[in-house]
Amino acid sequence: MKIGESVIDGLTDVRSNKLRTLLQTLGVILGVASLVAVQGLIDSGRRQTMAFWSEIGGLTKLLVVNMPPKETVLSAKQLASSGLTWDDALAIRQIPHVKMVDPIATIRLPVRFEGYNRERDIAGATPDYMLIYKFYPERGRGLTNDDVEKQSRVVVLGDTSARLYFGNQNPIGRTLYIGDVGYTVVGVMRRKEFLVDNGEYNALEWMNQLTIVPISTVYSRFTGDPDKHVGYINVIVDKSDNNEKTSQEVHALLKRRHGGVIDFDVYNRSARLAQAQQQGRMFDMLFLVTGIVSLLVGGIVIMNIMLASFQERIREVGVRKAIGASGIDIAIQFLVESVLVTGLGGGVGLALGVVFAQAITALVGQPAIITPSMMIVGVVSSVVTGLFFGMYPAVKAARLNPVEALRYE
Repeated sequence: MKIGESVIDGLTDVRSNKLRTLLQTLGVILGVASLVAVQGLIDSGRRQTMAFWSEIGGLTKLLVVNMPPKETVLSAKQLASSGLTWDDALAIRQIPHVKMVDPIATIRLPVRFEGYNRERDIAGATPDYMLIYKFYPERGRGLTNDDVEKQSRVVVLGDTSARLYFGNQNPIGRTLYIGDVGYTVVGVMRRKEFLVDNGEYNALEWMNQLTIVPISTVYSRFTGDPDKHVGYINVIVDKSDNNEKTSQEVHALLKRRHGGVIDFDVYNRSARLAQAQQQGRMFDMLFLVTGIVSLLVGGIVIMNIMLASFQERIREVGVRKAIGASGIDIAIQFLVESVLVTGLGGGVGLALGVVFAQAITALVGQPAIITPSMMIVGVVSSVVTGLFFGMYPAVKAARLNPVEALRYE
């Protein structure tokens, strides 16, 4: 019997026994659906994480933050150390593989323009801030090295801050009073958005609310801090492969500069991502195993039903062997029918997996991404299930003695 004829016979059997076919394919349908939906959500989560991080420095970013000593009783060295400073940032610039360094100093001051008068967080930054965070001007310009060197009285606003202070007026060139000192608005930054929770929350709205001045201006006009303390330091490495080495060098440099006191921490983003992925693999495997178990259960059901079908078709198999069909022909017939059933289940499961993914997306607000490779995996897994669990009934039918089969009642 040719494969084409086996396919036709298989389709005829499917039409004739719709309930049996549904029972055969149910496990496969659910298994493929869960595999496709879970893989779509996992892949979507990873892509979202990478997309979000790319907006705030990418995987080549190291974040150096102040970390007060945890001891209850501090030593003289610990008391003498005052945390991260601008000079620390300048020293980090000299480390190999470091491309950009951006120290941030934040202070809360009253901001005033016409009818607006409230306290706001003022960020002292450098021109590298715009490059690290991909925070580019929509109107005017960003900070320049000349602004930092001259301690210029200029301010750059996020989109929300600009509208908050000036409403519908054009802020460029206007004077904004910060702590009773007039600052010229030289730029309004392009709005940053990264929508989550079904688009209800912008994870980057904090950037739109920024009011940025040159970091040198914070020290000279507001704090008068001789040590030039900073809240944190952004460090960009030339490539992620050098993150770990550079992180260790930054740690060693700051430890020396702080007299052996570790009152800081260096966050290696690529290492944190690897750690998070390692922890997430447990949950990924749990979901995948659930889908695989569904496929196995479906395969067992298919094998049992095919064995029952074989018992009903013993005389048919005997007749075919008696008129010249070989054992291989019989085995191929049963395998084709098994693969046909699981293939149909895989196709339905694929469609159901997309529905599952969309339903979960509506619930958790995380879009699922169904790629062609996931579809191929779903279909291939169903076909492999059909081949594996159809093998035993096929072999049993192929070995059937035609004389005994014709005598079978």
